[in-house]
Amino acid sequence: MKSQDLLLLFKLISLEQQERQQQRLDSDSQVRESLLAPASSWQGWEDVAEQDPPIRADSYSVRALEASLGISKTEVAAGLKRCQYIGLLRLDPNTQLPRVNSKALLGFVEHGLRYVFPVKPAEITRGIPTGFAAPILEGKLMSGGDMIHVWPDAFGNRKGQSVKPLFKTVPGAVKKDPRLYEYLALIDAVRMGSPREAQVANDLLHARVLQP
Repeated sequence: MKSQDLLLLFKLISLEQQERQQQRLDSDSQVRESLLAPASSWQGWEDVAEQDPPIRADSYSVRALEASLGISKTEVAAGLKRCQYIGLLRLDPNTQLPRVNSKALLGFVEHGLRYVFPVKPAEITRGIPTGFAAPILEGKLMSGGDMIHVWPDAFGNRKGQSVKPLFKTVPGAVKKDPRLYEYLALIDAVRMGSPREAQVANDLLHARVLQP
């Protein structure tokens, strides 16, 4: 497994969740628009990037995943194959769309992530808040005097200790997808936090990913 495979898998989870939400709300366009719109506080940067379009079958294509994640089509295709081989991904027999083995993925994040993809905060820089500084976790367990963690980004709206994201395109990818931002920030909290902090982030990640 490569680090970009995690980015790909959590993007696929986000796509499937948005797809299910759209299906549930198709009968009420006004409610659909209000629920699919991201909260105003989810951003961690100054510019407003164009978000991904509504979910369609071709949203799962290699070309669409390349556009939304910044990963080359060759690497997207290779990542899909790797994840299928190790059992973290399967093709839906009816739609042929890629579906993530979410429980297995969450098990890996909880028990293996910090050992396979370790991270160490570095110099102070401007960037996008991650871990307990991200909106999804801000204010939980972190004391007011603690230095926050950020993914380096020229348009980030906070300063903190630099944290190398799972893959170099993460800062661009999260600007298009609020769910993906939540998931990757929670993942960073799991791999960087103390046992208690990691458990808080892990519980929230489970609740978000496994929601019906």
